[in-house]
Amino acid sequence: MRLVIKVGTQSILSADGTPFEPIMLHLVEQIVALQKEGHQVILVSSGAVGSGRKVARQLLGRQYGSSIAEKQVLASLGQHELMHIYSSMFKEHNILAAQILLTKQDFQTRQHYLNIARLLREILAHKNIVPIINENDSVAIEELMFTDNDELAGLIAAQINAEKLIILSNVKGVYSGHPDDADSQFIPMIDPEKGWPDVSAATSAQGRGGMLSKLGTARKMSSLGVTTHIASIETPAIITRLIAQEPLGTLILPSKKKSNIKRWIAYNSDKQAGSIAVNACLLEILQEKKRIISILPVGIQQCSGDFKKGDLVEIRTCEGEKIGVGIAKYDASKLSVSLGRKDQPEFIHYDHLHIF
Repeated sequence: MRLVIKVGTQSILSADGTPFEPIMLHLVEQIVALQKEGHQVILVSSGAVGSGRKVARQLLGRQYGSSIAEKQVLASLGQHELMHIYSSMFKEHNILAAQILLTKQDFQTRQHYLNIARLLREILAHKNIVPIINENDSVAIEELMFTDNDELAGLIAAQINAEKLIILSNVKGVYSGHPDDADSQFIPMIDPEKGWPDVSAATSAQGRGGMLSKLGTARKMSSLGVTTHIASIETPAIITRLIAQEPLGTLILPSKKKSNIKRWIAYNSDKQAGSIAVNACLLEILQEKKRIISILPVGIQQCSGDFKKGDLVEIRTCEGEKIGVGIAKYDASKLSVSLGRKDQPEFIHYDHLHIF
């Protein structure tokens, strides 16, 4: 089984940046056990900025703030410290930790996306290497930062065609409200076919995300056919017990698996070079999702943007509602003269089409 495990800053570090070494050690031991059983595991770990705060305070005598520039410095100091802990723990089991630092930009072109995928395949082929991934906070551009590492973990899970994404935090799972509220109810399972619950928008003190972010990632994972578990890292043997299908934390059920290219499209659905508006007849067919259908010019009423062949293009209703995204087979100038006409080549092939 291929699985991605994500741990947040508060799960492995105290408020002052001190690592919870027993928790980290137990995490490592579970990953080692899974590797020995033949599973392929990727760890997505936050904590660079938190680790950097402790180093800066102890060795530089300085308490950094929370500006982007200061966090970049902290990440550059703390990432090494974080990896040193993981590396030492894995070496005790004759396993090497491979550090991979990524930015959102690395996923936005197909070539870079495939380059990352090739690297991960090569690493996962080695039974004695565990890839540990984090956002490259020291160089990430503010406008293009991941929402948090939940989003990054989801991208990786989609990229490697993982069966499971396990998101570990310091709460039991998903609640109907804030976990500290007496009226909040624990939700053991979410079936997307039955709807998605409303959850608290509160974030952790040290992280950028929160349960809303985790559920957002789980929603996207479900649409791509990946099972997601949201659970507490403090539960003994939580990962191995989830793999053994014990009912712990919150399970988010998947839908039908998507192809690699559709997963890439889905995770880059906010980076389009233009848009098309489909007519009512084609809209109805697309939303029914009962037929395998490509988009032809006969079903397109208008287009906008200066997109080229191979660009991502939004698919909208005539009222402007975004319903999907796809890869253009030819440019805007060619499409503009073919709008509404029959016997024209397909504009978006079904295999390159993602409907929300």
